[in-house]
Amino acid sequence: MSPTPDLPSLPAGAGMNAAVVEYRHIHISEDPDSIEVGTPGKGGCIKVYGNFRDPEGFKAKIKVAYALKQYAAELLTGGGQ
Repeated sequence: MSPTPDLPSLPAGAGMNAAVVEYRHIHISEDPDSIEVGTPGKGGCIKVYGNFRDPEGFKAKIKVAYALKQYAAELLTGGGQ
């Protein structure tokens, strides 16, 4: 009996209880580009992922990231609630 062409065959002597496991990794990136602003030692930095082909959408993400960075800095200094 020959193995099915589209299915992997078990190694010789594997027996009926052997299992074949196949892993596939598919990488899909909706935001392929990134920009990093700031310095970690001087107030922190942010890295924003976006698409350079959509400048307005990228600018909006940068503004939101900056606001969140400011919020985090306030929390660390005890000024945020």
